[in-house]
Amino acid sequence: MPFKLRLKKSRQYNVVSKSLFVICVELLDSTTIECTLSAESVGRECLDNVCQRLGLNQPEFFGLRYISRHGSPRWVELERPLKRQLDRYARDFILYLRVMYYVSGVSLLHDEMTRYHYFLQLKSDVIEGRMSCDPKQAVLLASYSMQAEFGSHDLERHTAEYLKDFGLFPKHLTQQGHLESLTEAVILQHAALAGLAQGTAEEYYILAAQQLDGYGQETFLAKDESGNEVIIGISLTGIVVASEHNHTSKFYRWKDITNVVNHKRHFGMECQNPDESTQFQLSDVESAKYVWRMCVHQHTFFMQNEQASETGSTAQIVRSLFTQTSTEDGTQIGSSREELDSREVGGGGGWEREVQGVGWEREVQRAQSTSCLDLAASQDIEKLRA
Repeated sequence: MPFKLRLKKSRQYNVVSKSLFVICVELLDSTTIECTLSAESVGRECLDNVCQRLGLNQPEFFGLRYISRHGSPRWVELERPLKRQLDRYARDFILYLRVMYYVSGVSLLHDEMTRYHYFLQLKSDVIEGRMSCDPKQAVLLASYSMQAEFGSHDLERHTAEYLKDFGLFPKHLTQQGHLESLTEAVILQHAALAGLAQGTAEEYYILAAQQLDGYGQETFLAKDESGNEVIIGISLTGIVVASEHNHTSKFYRWKDITNVVNHKRHFGMECQNPDESTQFQLSDVESAKYVWRMCVHQHTFFMQNEQASETGSTAQIVRSLFTQTSTEDGTQIGSSREELDSREVGGGGGWEREVQGVGWEREVQRAQSTSCLDLAASQDIEKLRA
């Protein structure tokens, strides 16, 4: 009897499938969707995929966030490969669709689905305490939220018992035992809005939220030159520095700042008035670089948003200014300098509480490890957008 060699079927190795990965994206309504991407897909491909599936026709206001290994939320760099960023910096492979660029007013939010998601973002900001809100403001906002989501008040349906499971108020107020009184007040306020269109209620919510301290700010803990802890808040209109030491704050409009500088763990602002120039120390090199990068993004959006308001077009108003340049030894470094036009911006709302500026006498070497954003130098913005 001849000997037969029995071999198991070899396992197939699909090169294409090995280069794909699935990413989970949490949306602003707390639901999730999955995106299948290649290992070389940049962040913008994922963002565009999500926005297309949601019907968001103004993706320029949104970004994707992840949680870093240190537990801090960070924005994905949209022009870089997504998987490499997550492998290097992220705690897990979960992304969060969030509003990255906040606006003044509602005129730029002409897409209904975009406005709805913008409303959801502000509602989350209020509930989670990212914006300061007193009980009176909380009731007004909650009434607009109910009108936007439920329509006009229904006496039989919209009872205190029915509303207790809906997140309507800032958590710090409900934790203080005010939920019952707040709910009674918002029922009356909601009833007074009968007949108001739901889309209009969304707009009223947005406009009311824009008046709150902390609106549209991304905040970072740092230490000032005296070693005191401060909170740096970066937004569309400028930078606010709030001192934990003496409970004061100072608002720097973009027109007041001539340059922002990052060198190792330090982040600094050079101002039109040299006495107001100041420097801060972050916890690590990556955090300092990230704060500088957020200044570039927000200032760029501000400049191009102003131009879009004048021309009536918002297409392509956000693009990364970061490029890579080669050094003599062939390594890649970030661009050391970004020059932008300087333009005057309106006041800083509740943040414009002046305190005495801190003098800053220093010499900053523009080395390869230093990043600068020159806000005073005049340069064609279209060249930077290319």
